[in-house]
Amino acid sequence: MTAAPVLTPAPVRVAFPAALPEKDGRQAQVHGAAVGCGPLSAACLVRAHAARLGVALPERDDLAAELLRAQGAFRVPGSGGQRATWHWRWVSGLNAYLRAHDLPLRARGQWGPGQALEGRLEALFAQGTPVVGLEFSPRQQHYGLVRAYTPGGELHAELHANGRLLRLRPSLGLGGLFWLEAAG
Repeated sequence: MTAAPVLTPAPVRVAFPAALPEKDGRQAQVHGAAVGCGPLSAACLVRAHAARLGVALPERDDLAAELLRAQGAFRVPGSGGQRATWHWRWVSGLNAYLRAHDLPLRARGQWGPGQALEGRLEALFAQGTPVVGLEFSPRQQHYGLVRAYTPGGELHAELHANGRLLRLRPSLGLGGLFWLEAAG
C-alpha cells in the first residue's frame, strides 16, 4: 500500500491592508535622465506620511528631484539615462532630507538574505506601514512600493505601480525593505 502524497498548500498572497501612497511609476526626467526608482519611491513614501501629519511637501516629481541629490542617485554608464541609488544611501540620504526639513520621521531599512525580511514585511503590513522593496540581482535592480507579497521561496513582492514582481529574496543577489517611522 502506498501512502497518499502530502499536498502542500500554495502560499497565499498578502495584500497591503490600508490605502497605499500614490504610485511610483513613470519617472520624470531630471537633467536629461530618469530621476530614478530610489528617489521616486522615497518621495511617494514621504508624501504619504507627511499628508498624515498635515505637512505640505512639493509635488511627487519635484520632491523626487530633491531626493535624487540627497540620496546620491547617480547615472549608470551605458544605461541610456537610468539612475541608481545604493541601498545604504536610500536610508542615510532620506534621513538627512527629513532632518533638514524638520519632518518628525525616520527612514529605516533592512536588506540581505534570509527569513528576517519576510518577518519584517509581515509585521510592517500588519501595522499598515507602507513599504518599499528592493531587488538587486542579475535579473533586475529596482526599488518600488509594495502592494502585496507572497510568503516563502524568493519572497515575491507585487509592485504598486504596475503589478510587476520583485524578488525580495533572490537566489543570487540582494533584497531589501525600506519604510518610515516616527522619529524617536
